[in-house]
Amino acid sequence: MVAPQSTSYWMEDGDRFAPMIREIIDEVSRRHPVDRTRVYVAGCSNGGYMSMKMTTVYPRLFAASVPICGVVESLIPDAELARITTPTWLVASLDDDTVDPQANTVHAHEVIPRSLATLYDHVVWDGHQFPGHWSWIYVARNAPAIGGVHIWQWMARHSQR
Repeated sequence: MVAPQSTSYWMEDGDRFAPMIREIIDEVSRRHPVDRTRVYVAGCSNGGYMSMKMTTVYPRLFAASVPICGVVESLIPDAELARITTPTWLVASLDDDTVDPQANTVHAHEVIPRSLATLYDHVVWDGHQFPGHWSWIYVARNAPAIGGVHIWQWMARHSQR
């Protein structure tokens, strides 16, 4: 697992950061035994934006993508979203007051072909309600499921050929 950190916000300059992230992936792959058919991208909020951005810039690099409460509004044009071919599962909470889920996650799901989406009403775990923006809690715990398949198993079923 590689978790690149941004020197600012990925959203400030996704076009500049995308090649830097690609180079990190390439460098790790050169130094370690990486199955290049099983490279996945996931991120939360700003990182959710970058997850989608990476699949628009490098459509054949990732086996699957999991943007969590990602931002697309005014950053990734619909035409680019519509060309995403990477299997994509979007996750957000409808009470997110940091990133508008309707304008971002719901909209991206409507535009990205064959995408999946899990939308929660609230982020509640172990009886505690968290801020709506914290929907990554569900993904970290492999909670999102569709048809009995949980998100991490769904990712593992995908490989880039």
